[in-house]
Amino acid sequence: MAGITQKVAVIGVGTQGAQIAYRCAVSNKTVYLFDVSKEILGKATEKITAWLDDHMKKAKITKREADLAFKRIHVCSTLANCLDDADLAIESVPEDLELKRKVWASIDEIAPAKTLLTTNSSSLRSSEIAIVTKRKDRTFNVNFSFPVDDYLVEVMWNSDTSKETKVKARQFLDSLHMVVIETKREIKGFTFNRVWRAIKKECLFLYGNGYCNPDDLDRAWMLEFGTSFGPFGLMDMIGLDVVKDIELSYYNDSGEESDKPPKALYEMIEKGHLGIKTGKGFYGYPNPSYKNPDFLFKESSGEK
Repeated sequence: MAGITQKVAVIGVGTQGAQIAYRCAVSNKTVYLFDVSKEILGKATEKITAWLDDHMKKAKITKREADLAFKRIHVCSTLANCLDDADLAIESVPEDLELKRKVWASIDEIAPAKTLLTTNSSSLRSSEIAIVTKRKDRTFNVNFSFPVDDYLVEVMWNSDTSKETKVKARQFLDSLHMVVIETKREIKGFTFNRVWRAIKKECLFLYGNGYCNPDDLDRAWMLEFGTSFGPFGLMDMIGLDVVKDIELSYYNDSGEESDKPPKALYEMIEKGHLGIKTGKGFYGYPNPSYKNPDFLFKESSGEK
């Protein structure tokens, strides 16, 4: 396993998978994409093109760099094509343990022996998924936030992760110019992400039980910590369906009623209000109110 990872297979190219693919491509990696949905694959390439255009306009990359990055991306019609000679396979399918196990079993069977295998799961442990594989020593967790624009990534080892895999994984993440936060041994949700999860859980509790309006709590957060959005705005970016799946994972793990996603969250999802990706969540998009210059100092919105 000498050398830094150059060929990356991304399996599952929804919101996170597409962003990971983008980050890899602009970091000089050859990237192969696969998803069971042709529609999602098509949308992923459209998103990547839009991000490249946006970053060119902002002078973050040149046109030549953007053209080269796009040429590094290959859309695959089969999982076998996606995994051909891959140094690393990044699984980014929905937060469902049985689904991830099914995908990992297929990857393990098809991928070359050299291929490292990771999940971009923020709530499921890689050891839980890896029980279906023969390459347990080459497995670990990784958790990107918004890799198109930020630098944060968490990595977490399981008890079977080899020293060689740890070195290889760190080299790969460093080569993406990420700030790597290491969770040295397995715990559900990584370290920084557990802190965020505690905030997210409390915000959902307060909203779901009628204690606050999302924009009021977000304004308090933004005023106190100087951020450009608050917890509810961040949940919209993640996707409320993804938020629900993550919270449900904690509930299934603990059985504690306090970990159960609130009814209000389910009601939003049933209406198709998933956040940025559907144009409506806690805020309306593409111009959410928290981006307005007067948002922090407007009067409370009252009943909602």
